[in-house]
Amino acid sequence: MRLVFYKPEQIPKIWQYAEPLFLRVIDKAVHGEFDIVDLYRMARDGKVVVCLVWEGDEVVMATAIEFVYYPKATAANVLAMGGRDLKKVLDKFFEPVKQFCREAGADWITCSVSRAMERIHKRNGLHTIYRSMRMEL
Repeated sequence: MRLVFYKPEQIPKIWQYAEPLFLRVIDKAVHGEFDIVDLYRMARDGKVVVCLVWEGDEVVMATAIEFVYYPKATAANVLAMGGRDLKKVLDKFFEPVKQFCREAGADWITCSVSRAMERIHKRNGLHTIYRSMRMEL
């Protein structure tokens, strides 16, 4: 398996591999914040970084990371992550992703997740800070 981070100009060439995994995440876990076209545009325009984990010629995980700049800190927000064998892939590649985020200037990694994903991420050292709530207007 190999982990590859893509530059904005590479997105059109690799999107066909990332899109099916991101579509499953958007259909299941995104609640109106963005759709697949928005995610493609953000990646192509450099607003998110896409990384893929390849196993041979197959993509087994796709991740989109958005950097959020606060006055006193920078967060690497995992906007979308989908694939198979998450535990195996995260065990192997979470440290390199953390290093990438550090080198890009992030002070921490954040994500909005379901309770099931919260349990998975806790195994990798993430902890709950906020509970997100919403009211439709």
